[in-house]
Amino acid sequence: MDQNWGKKFRILNIALMFSGALNIGLIASLVAFSLQERCSLGGEVSKKGDLGNKLSNVAEISAMSKLTFRELVTLLTNRESIEEGYTKRDLALSTLVSFHHFNLEKALGASILQKRDMMLGDESIALYPGLSNEAFEAVIRFAYQEKWPLTAKGIFSLLQKNVKDESLESAFLITPEFYALQVLFQKTEAPQDSETLFRLALEGNWELLDRFAKEQLQLLDLSVEKRRRLLLSFLAHKSPTAAELLLKTDFSFAQKRLEDQGIVDLLSLLNQRTEEAEKFCHALATSLRSDVVRKASIQKISFFTGEPVQEVPKVAVVPPIAAPAPTTRYHTVDVGESLWKIARTYKVKVDDIVLLNGIDKDKLYPGMTLKIP
Repeated sequence: MDQNWGKKFRILNIALMFSGALNIGLIASLVAFSLQERCSLGGEVSKKGDLGNKLSNVAEISAMSKLTFRELVTLLTNRESIEEGYTKRDLALSTLVSFHHFNLEKALGASILQKRDMMLGDESIALYPGLSNEAFEAVIRFAYQEKWPLTAKGIFSLLQKNVKDESLESAFLITPEFYALQVLFQKTEAPQDSETLFRLALEGNWELLDRFAKEQLQLLDLSVEKRRRLLLSFLAHKSPTAAELLLKTDFSFAQKRLEDQGIVDLLSLLNQRTEEAEKFCHALATSLRSDVVRKASIQKISFFTGEPVQEVPKVAVVPPIAAPAPTTRYHTVDVGESLWKIARTYKVKVDDIVLLNGIDKDKLYPGMTLKIP
């Protein structure tokens, strides 16, 4: 009987051991499955986190808008994908064009085949899909090789910010917008030197100059009326040069056709004592204009002469402006100098230097001695 109990006891022990091993295996499997599930969930969370941290096209351009021109140029080699097929280099190029007036068409030497507009707040930002690697290489070369790789608007903007650089001024003088200005004055028999028209342009704003150039491109108008309307537009922007040119090129119109308020506004802009300005003031002071105009013209005469003037006789005699004693100045031409630069240095007109010296504008050479008016 003891033997039977011993046998049963051994069988029970084996069963218990087997049951324990089975339970341990089940527990181990549950733990492993749980860990695997957590890792899988953690991976998904991580991936979602990465996608959440990635900026959209709008957010990326918004961040890039705070970068400098050169910082953006360095991103033109970055092909990291952002969204909708655009890369960082695509968005950096859009930022250069939109915020730094980069001249993309000139850089590529051709018109852009594809263009998409994206809104950034209230501003429209141009995107350029489909540009090749060769196109980006051309853009990078242009950005580094050109001193002013900007559109005419970008050059104009820098000049209005008072950036002093002769090469920047020269770059503006060859823009289509400035050329349209020159042609209008030349063809209406009122040619002006480049310096005067340069001052006129900068005393307006870009929208005015750009609109004028586009109008001339669509329908060339070289009439006196067009020149007159243009000067009146600049007068509305408080341009002293426009006031000076209107009297110089259209004296009768300014005297007889402008309304009283327009006359008063024009008089307020006459800060230089010229023959036309004094003649204009005397004509108004003895005219049938309102008391407001007569008073303003008399005050301007006092400003010019430095003496109080109460009333101007009906037959006004314009006192001659005392001309300064003539003095002869000489300048020896240095390497790389132009008549434009020399004229600006001495604050005279290029045509006056040419006339005084009897030279051709294209015959300037280093070592040449010029008389300066």
